[in-house]
Amino acid sequence: MPSTHLPSAVYEYGRLTAAAQLSRITELVSIGRLGAIGGTQVPELERLAAALVGRADAVAVASATAGIEATLRALGVGRGRDVIIPAVGWVSVGAAVQATGATVRVAPITEHLTPTWEAIASLLTPRTAAVILAHLRGMPAPDIEHIAAELRERGIPLIEDCAQVWGVRTGPCSAAGTHGLVAIYSVETHKLVTAGEGGLVLSDDRQLMNHLRALAGDTRVSTPHSLWRGNARMSEITAALAIPQLHALDDLTGRLRPLQLKAAQLLTDTAALSVLPTTEQRADSNGMHVGAWWPSSEAAQTLRTHLQARGLRVWHPTAGDLHVHDAWPTKAESASPAMDHYLDVQIPALDPPHHQRFLDLLLGAIEQAGVARARMR
Repeated sequence: MPSTHLPSAVYEYGRLTAAAQLSRITELVSIGRLGAIGGTQVPELERLAAALVGRADAVAVASATAGIEATLRALGVGRGRDVIIPAVGWVSVGAAVQATGATVRVAPITEHLTPTWEAIASLLTPRTAAVILAHLRGMPAPDIEHIAAELRERGIPLIEDCAQVWGVRTGPCSAAGTHGLVAIYSVETHKLVTAGEGGLVLSDDRQLMNHLRALAGDTRVSTPHSLWRGNARMSEITAALAIPQLHALDDLTGRLRPLQLKAAQLLTDTAALSVLPTTEQRADSNGMHVGAWWPSSEAAQTLRTHLQARGLRVWHPTAGDLHVHDAWPTKAESASPAMDHYLDVQIPALDPPHHQRFLDLLLGAIEQAGVARARMR
């Protein structure tokens, strides 16, 4: 629904390529070709995603969660092994690990929303089969190159959870998802590229990807030995929805980043103690969110109320939020920042003449909530 305060704002970014999506879907339905095997849309999406991220191969799957589980199975992860995951992500990451029979271990995060190498290293044992590291809220994990190098030296596979970071860079010449053995992207409803459900697994290891493709249900793939195959295939319709959005990805991030930069500067100047993305991360972010750590949970909750009253979209994780380890069966093994102090705002696709109106709404909420810097002293 458009905001009554900002009716031209587009938060469901897939709407921007609706005509191209509908054209593809109409053609698929008219010829009756909806399944992945033998279709044209799924392989086209796989080639496009691999090229955009800079990996050799991609496998389209039913969800990012299904992709994580299939990846772990392809790596031979199972009972008696550990997989380390971050304390902030989505609950199904741990569920995918548990489904293999492996044990979940949870690494604490910092105020950058991701673990440090030191936090991960403290959990490594001979049982460690893999580490999953998430890039979150449209930002690159700040320590990714160091973490990847340390794990590579130890022969431990790194799986990059890239569900939230389409279009994110980790430097001038690299994209999020190019540091680990495998990267997992999502096209679920709330992502930058949205097709309802679906995911993509990307890697340069073609042998691993061939095995993963078979496990995920591609019956055309031969394997050296018989194996139980699941069905985690993506449909042709899902791929048809995602393809036009990937073609328009650079245009979308180019449209979001300027407003994100203005909003981040506004937060820095008027209120927040710690703004995300940081100054160093902003050029590499996809522009989708701007967030900050607030003085207290109560301050964040009050601000949330005023932002939502103005039609702005926010994420403020409180008790029971399934993105946070406190709501999971397994908790972080040492302290993490209190996530109920964090709040971020989604950046809408908005033409430049309307940017100031968005910033005025953001500033008005900050002032009315009583969290402007002058009132925090």
